[in-house]
Amino acid sequence: MHSTLPHRADIDGLRAVSILLVVGYHAQLIPGGFIGVDVFFVISGFLISHIIITQAGNGNFSFIAFYSRRIRRIFPALVVVLIATYLLGWIILLPGDLTLLGENIAAGVAFVSNLFQLSQLGYFAPAEAENPLLHLWSLGIEEQFYIVWPPILLMIFRSKHRRLWIATIAAASFAVSLLIFFGYKDRSFYSPLSRAWELLAGGMVADWYIDRTKQQRPAARSQDLFATIGLAAILVAALWLKTDSLFPGFYALLPVVGAALIIVSPESRINSRLLSIRPMVFIGLISYPLYLWHWPLLSYLGIVRNGVPTVIEVWLAIILAFVLAWLTYRFIEIPIRRQKRAVLKLSLGLASVGVVGLLTVAASGFGFRFSPEIREIASLASYSNGGFKNKCFLEAPGSRFSSDCIEPGSKPLLFLWGDSTAAAFYSGLKNAEAIFPFRLALFAAPGCSPILTNKCEKTNTLAFEYLQSSSPQTVLLHAMWDRTDDLEKLRETIARLKALNVPRIVILGPVPVWKRTLPQTLVNFYRLRHVVVERIKAGVSGTENDERMENFSRSVGVEYISAWHMLCDSSGCRTRVGPTADDVVTTDIVHLSNSGSNFLAQAVGKILFPDTEVNDSKGN
Repeated sequence: MHSTLPHRADIDGLRAVSILLVVGYHAQLIPGGFIGVDVFFVISGFLISHIIITQAGNGNFSFIAFYSRRIRRIFPALVVVLIATYLLGWIILLPGDLTLLGENIAAGVAFVSNLFQLSQLGYFAPAEAENPLLHLWSLGIEEQFYIVWPPILLMIFRSKHRRLWIATIAAASFAVSLLIFFGYKDRSFYSPLSRAWELLAGGMVADWYIDRTKQQRPAARSQDLFATIGLAAILVAALWLKTDSLFPGFYALLPVVGAALIIVSPESRINSRLLSIRPMVFIGLISYPLYLWHWPLLSYLGIVRNGVPTVIEVWLAIILAFVLAWLTYRFIEIPIRRQKRAVLKLSLGLASVGVVGLLTVAASGFGFRFSPEIREIASLASYSNGGFKNKCFLEAPGSRFSSDCIEPGSKPLLFLWGDSTAAAFYSGLKNAEAIFPFRLALFAAPGCSPILTNKCEKTNTLAFEYLQSSSPQTVLLHAMWDRTDDLEKLRETIARLKALNVPRIVILGPVPVWKRTLPQTLVNFYRLRHVVVERIKAGVSGTENDERMENFSRSVGVEYISAWHMLCDSSGCRTRVGPTADDVVTTDIVHLSNSGSNFLAQAVGKILFPDTEVNDSKGN
C-alpha cells in the first residue's frame, strides 16, 4: 500500500481514533461510537483511490497486483478470527444460534455480510448483540467497493472532469442513503449503494491530494483549523448520536467530513502532535485485527453472562482483544504477507472456513452437542401461551372486544383487564375455574395498560364500557407496570371504578422481566453448571416496579397482589414449575408460559378465594 504513498503516521492515528470509537460503542462507553466505521470508510477510500490514481498515472496499475495486496492484507486475520469464533460457538451456542453463525461465516467469507444482515434484525436491535459476526457487515461493504471502484476509476481516469465524475457518483450514493427518511433504515445502513459515498469522499480527497504539491496545500494555520474542525465533528457525532438516531443520512456527514478534513491536514498540530504519537500509531497498526477480535469476545461474554457482564469483565475482554490483535498482527499478518504463495493459501483457507459454515447450516447447528432436555428448552416458542389465541386479546387473528369476552353464568365474575401479560395470565385463570368459584372475562390489548386516558384510550374506553355493563364482583388489573405508565391517570381510572361500586378492585403486580429470554438464560447457566437451575438471580428485573405499584395501590386504597413475590425470592426467580421443558415459567423475556400462568393463577386464586381447598402441587 505504501509503495505509492509515503507513510503517514497521522493516518494510522486516525485509524486508532476510529477503532477506539467502535470498541467504546460496543463496550457501551460511547453512545455514538459506531461512527468510527464511517471514519474507516473515508480512510479506505482515500488509500485505495490514491493507489489506483498514482499507479494508473505511472502506467503500472495491475488488477492482479491490486487484489493480491488486498488478499494479503485482509485474509490472514479474518481466517484466524473466523476459526476462533466458530470454535467458541461450538462450545457456547445452541443449535439454532450455531446455524446462524454458520450462515454469518458463509456470508462473511463471500464478503456479503452486509447484504445478509438485511434479512436479520436491524444493527441496533438488542438481540443483535448475540451475533458474534455482526461487525463483518462493514468488511462486506469495503470489499464490494474494492471490486466495483477500480474499474470505474480507471474508466474516468483520463477525463478532464474526473473529480466531477467522482463527486457525481458520491452525490448519487448520498441521495440513496437519504431513503432512511422514507422508512428504509436497514437498507440505508447496510447497502453498498447508500454507503459508497463515504468511501468516495476519501477518493475525492485522494484525487485532490495527488494534484497538489506540498507547497500548494493549505497553509499550516489553515490545516490547524481544518483538523480541529474535523476532530470536533467526529467527537460531537460520537458523543451526541445514539442508536435511535436516523443514521446514516445527514448525520453521517459529521464523521465523513471530519475525517476528510483531518486527512487533508497532514501538517496540522493535531495530526503531528496527537495522531502521530507512538501509542496512536501502534493502535492504528493493529486496528484491523482489533476490529475483528473485539466484537466476538464482547458478544460471547454477553451471551455467557446472560446480557449483564460486569464492568471488570468487559474491560478484561477489551484488554484480551488488544492482546490478540497484536499477536495476530505480529505473528500472523506480517509473516504471511511476505510469503510467496500466500494468496493461494489464504484463498483456500478462507474458502475452507466458508465450507465449514455451510456444513453447519446443513447440519442445523449439530444439535447433538447438547442434551435433549436443554435442546427442548432452547426450542421453546415465544408466545406459545394459549391466551394469545383468545379473540378477546386484540393481537389474535379475528380478535375484537364484544360481549362474548364475558363468560355467562351465575358465578361471581372476575374481570381481567390489561396488556399482553394479562392475556398470558388468562390461560392460567381459565384452568383455575375448575378449582375456584368464579367465571371469567378477558379484555386485553398488546402494549395497553388498563388506564383510561393513555395511548390506548379508545380500546380501554370500550373495555370499560363492558366492565360497567357486566357488574363484575372483582376487577383484576394486570400489566407490565413499568416506568412508562402514568400513575396519576391510573389513579383516575381507579376512581372511576370505585364510582361504579365495584366490590373488589385488585392490582396484580408485574411479573419478572428477563434480560434475555428465560429459555436462553437457562441455557446460559447450563453451559457453566451442566444443570437446569430452579432459580436464577442475575439478568432479571422487576422488584422496583413491584414496590412502586404496591405503594401506589396502598395510596389509592385497593388490594395489591405481588406476582414478583410469588415467582421470586432472595435466592432468585423461579425458572420452572416442573421437570419438563414445558414447565419453564416464561417463554420470552416477560410473558408467562401456560405452566407459569397456571402456577401464578393458583397462587392468586388462593388470595382471591381463600376458603377454597386446592390440591395441586404446582400451586403450592
